[in-house]
Parts: sequence; structure tokens; C-alpha cells
Amino acid sequence: MIQPSIGILLIILLSFLLGSIPFALLINKLFFKTDLRKTGSKNMGALNTFRTASQEKNKWIGLVSFLSVFLLDAGKAILAIILSTIIAKASLNNITLAITLSSFFVVLGHNYSIFLKFKGGRGAASLLGILFYLSEQAFFSWYIFGAWLIIVLCFMILFEIIAGGTIKNNLFKNAISNQIIGRLIGEVVAVLWIYTISVEVFYPASAATILVLIAHKDRLAEQIKNIRNHTYLKTK
Repeated sequence: MIQPSIGILLIILLSFLLGSIPFALLINKLFFKTDLRKTGSKNMGALNTFRTASQEKNKWIGLVSFLSVFLLDAGKAILAIILSTIIAKASLNNITLAITLSSFFVVLGHNYSIFLKFKGGRGAASLLGILFYLSEQAFFSWYIFGAWLIIVLCFMILFEIIAGGTIKNNLFKNAISNQIIGRLIGEVVAVLWIYTISVEVFYPASAATILVLIAHKDRLAEQIKNIRNHTYLKTK
């Protein structure tokens, strides 16, 4: 039997270290000989990997690279939760607390990687991995994950329209790839909706969401500035 304090420490350290693994940087250096910290948006994420790989090779290679990084970043979050659950059963006997701590620190590690001098990505893929796994484990199964996606997507499209986008001007594509305001508001609304369905999922989801929101503050400020200056649609 592990002492509760030791169990909490193990969960925090293990989750942070797993989150810190920079899969985007490793894949780009291994296959494309590029440093993702110096290309594109300089973000350690799947989307920047897609853009960089597409420029270096082609869009199909970019898509495969995107999926690889996305699945690995989501997978490390899932692995952190699974391991934290095992540790909790041997020490805390509080699964919700363990998963919440794990969700927070795995995204924290991704956003502020110990291997990248505390720089990193924005945590989107890891958040989706957390939601995917917890939804599958919850009583409501895929309902939570699917509804979360729909809520976020609806807000992205809505705010893209408000910003001046039109259906005939690649509305859906632009909303998915560029709409930060709608996405972040949608994520907040979606996580609040989760509270009405499952408190056990709400706590880890909200812990991870807070870090994702913080990581997007610069992009959010830039998009608000572009919309005010009427240059948002011109940047695409």
C-alpha cells in the first residue's frame, strides 16, 4: 500500500513527464530534418506539423504526420490517466482526484515541456485524448465526447460567420483552421455542459481546459485585433 502523499507525487511527476515528451519535435526532426521550433507558428503541435510537412513534402504526407502527432499527444494523456488510476487504487482510493491531477499535469507538461526549456504546444490534442478516454469509460460512453465536439464546432462556425465568413467562402474549413474565439468559447460552454452530465468527467476536463485556454491567449489577442482592424479574413 502506497502512502497517499507519495501516490499524489507519483501521479504529478509521471503525468508531467509523459506530457513533456515532444512528439511533434521528434517526428519532424526524424522524418523531415526540421526543427519545429523554428518553422511555421513554432508551436509544438499537430497542426504546425501538418503545415511544415505539407511544405516540405506534400499534403498527404502532411496529413499522415498530423495524425501521427495528434494520436501520440492524445495517447500520452490517455496513458497518464491509466497509470494514475492504477496508482490511485494502490494509495488514494480517490479515482476522480487522481484523474484530475493527471489531466492537469499531463497538459501542463505538454505546454511547458521540461525537455524544451518549459516551452511546448497548446494542449488541444491531449485535451481531446482525455475527453475521448473519459467518455469511453463513463456511463454515457461516446455521448459526452461527441456532444463536446458538436458544441465546439457550432461555436467555431457561429463566430466565423460573425467575423464575416460566408458559406461560399470555405466557411467550414476556415472555422476549423482559424477560428480561435469561437473555439475557446465553445470549449468553455462544452465543459460547463459536461458538469450537468457527469461531475467525474467535468473535473479533469475543466482542469485541462484551463491550461488550453491560457496557452491560446496570444492567438486570441491576435485574432481579436485582426477582427477589429477588419483584416481577419484577409489573413487567410
